[in-house]
Parts: sequence; C-alpha cells; structure tokens
Amino acid sequence: MVKGIALAKRTTDAMSKNASLNYDTRYPSIAALKQRAMRRLPNFAFDYVDGAIDDELAKRRNRQAFHEVHLTPRYLRDVSSVDTSVKIFGNEYSIGFGVSPVGLGNMMWPGAELALAKSAQAARIPYVLSTFSTTDLNLIAQQAPDVCWFQLYVPRKLEFMEDLIARVKRAGFNALVVTVDIPVGAKRNRELKNGLKLPYTLTPKMIWQSLTHPTWALTTLAHGAPDFVNVARYRSGPDEGLSEFVSNMTIPGLPLERLRRIRELWDGPLIVKGLQVEENFRQAIDCGADGVIISNHGGRQLDAAPATVDTLRSLPSDIADKITVMIDSGVRTGLDVLRARALGATAAFSGRCFFYGVGALGAPGAKQVIEIFRDEITRTLQQLGCLRFEDLDSSWLASSEG
Repeated sequence: MVKGIALAKRTTDAMSKNASLNYDTRYPSIAALKQRAMRRLPNFAFDYVDGAIDDELAKRRNRQAFHEVHLTPRYLRDVSSVDTSVKIFGNEYSIGFGVSPVGLGNMMWPGAELALAKSAQAARIPYVLSTFSTTDLNLIAQQAPDVCWFQLYVPRKLEFMEDLIARVKRAGFNALVVTVDIPVGAKRNRELKNGLKLPYTLTPKMIWQSLTHPTWALTTLAHGAPDFVNVARYRSGPDEGLSEFVSNMTIPGLPLERLRRIRELWDGPLIVKGLQVEENFRQAIDCGADGVIISNHGGRQLDAAPATVDTLRSLPSDIADKITVMIDSGVRTGLDVLRARALGATAAFSGRCFFYGVGALGAPGAKQVIEIFRDEITRTLQQLGCLRFEDLDSSWLASSEG
C-alpha cells in the first residue's frame, strides 16, 4: 500500500512537472515532430523539406559533426536561474536560435510562414523570410516587426534586385541575408522521384499522395496552391513555369561587385549566408558585411560540402572579431545551439525543425518548436553550470575539443 502511494505521488509529481512545460509533451523533441510530419504530409511535401542532394551524405555529416562536440559541465554553483538571451546587431533576442529561410513554406502546411512569423515575434527570435516564400513580405513585416529578416536570392537583372531591396526596406525588415550558395539549381533525387514540379502538375502519383493525406489536401484546397508572390512581378510572361522562372531570375553565382552594390543599397545589418571557406569570409568583410551564416544549405546543394560545425571550428579567430558569425544546417536540439555557441557562433538557425513542427501540428507547431528549444537550451545551461548564454565560450569545450 505504501509503495503504491509512493508510486502514485511520483507519477503525480512527474505529471505536474510536465504540465509546467510550455509545449505538448506528446511530441517532446524535433525527432518526434518529424515522425508525425512524415505521416501527415504527402511524400512530395515532406521530401521537399527533409531531402538533400545525391546520397544525402552532407546532411548526415552535419548531424554527426554536432554530436562530436563535447562540453564539460561545472558544478558546485547555483543554477536556479539562467539567462538565455543574446544580442545580435544591437537587438536582444530571447534565445540564440532563429528560423532559417525556406522557400515554398506554405506547401508544407498552408499558412506556415505566417504562423512562424507570429510565433517568432511573440517569442522574440529571428525569423528569416525567403525570397521564394509564398506569403506577402509586407504581411510578414507587419506581423513580426521586431524580428523579421529577409533572405535575398539575388536577381540576375540589376533593376529587379534594386526594386526588391527597396520593397524590403520599405516594409521594415531588420536585416538582409544574402544567400550565395546556390549558383545553380540542384539535382535532388527525392524531388525528381516524387515528380514535384512548379506550377503543380497533377500526375497520378501526386493525386494519390494528396488523397491519402486528406487533412493536408483539404487545407491546401481551402488556401489555394502556393505561389512565389513576392517575385511574381519579375516574371517574363504569364505562362512561365515557376521552376523555369527561378532559374531565369536568379544570378548564376554572385560576383563581388554585386555584393558591394547590395551593401550600397541596404543601410541595415547585411549578412552573407552560405560561406564555407576562409577566403570568402574575408571577402564578405571587405565588402562591408556585418554578419555571416555558415551554411551548406542543409546538405541540399553539394554532397561533398564540409559539415558546418567543421567550418566553424576551423575559422580563424580574427574573423569573429570583425564580423558576427552564425550557423545553420544540422541544428536539431537546444544542445546543438549551445555547442555552436561554444565554438564561436553568436546564434544558430534551423529551417527543417520548424517545418517538421508545422507539418506535424499545423500552426501550433511553430510555437512547439520554439518552446522545445527554449526548454532544452535552459536545461542544458543549468546542467553545464553556465548562468548566461552569452558567457558560453570555448572554455566550456572538453579539453580534447579546444
């Protein structure tokens, strides 16, 4: 009887602690959200966000490299309260984690981009909107005025580039993120196998995938097929397909003179995303960039690319003294964010995590992902004995890591 009462008490205590968490504990991790998203989404939508290029080795290397970063905890100190906030370009964010840009976001779940923007604003974390998003950039800026950044795929035509940057500036975006790691379109085998084409071609396979996922299909039907609304004005004609349009619109490799011109046009924080080699970091600094995001596009462009953690680890220390260094590609846990911080990154970003979240739970999945990361970052700081996120540096790396 006593044992039964004790067991009941422990169970009640555990439930009470779980109730205090600000997320649905049925899906306590990004891995759990991914599994549910896989069941709820048609293959062509899930594989679009989950897939990478060729054999997907770079995607797996990104994860493995994070696992190989070891941190040493420091005990014998009070960790009842920790500060998870971080300053980026003079603005304070609640945690050192943000939303990476993902094109065609509303294909994964209708209304996903707006849900992410609202949740990022409420939580005060950076939200980066893709050039090839499917929600009007003005609406995103209205809903996330303090945290919205814009990711720029650089148009081939100078006048289109200048017009787009002017529109982003008028909308009130806080930072411009120039992506440089897509000089050409990628051959992604999952997308080819699924027959994903834009505009949508209703092949028998895609019809079957949609019919076997009725919640997604009905919600998409109610919202309408997603389109690249922010760059539609740059199409050469109404019959130009979207995939053809993307190739025709974007510049095949970004020359330095274009980056310098972007610097002249944009007077806020300018970030270059996709760099992986020291020479390019120094060129970005010379062009006046304020920040960089180390990225290999989530392993979606070059299967032989180095893991982003390895690039961060090898970065000369004087570069971080001159420019704000951030990272994405492979981030799946709050521990990963802290690993990146200890290696010298000011903040970390993820795109897949958030789209696993909205794919699994719809709009509430955006907050679910944020709160999972907040909880994991907070608990890991406490476990480490580090009272402030901004105090985490290379001294916390295990001796073999330093």
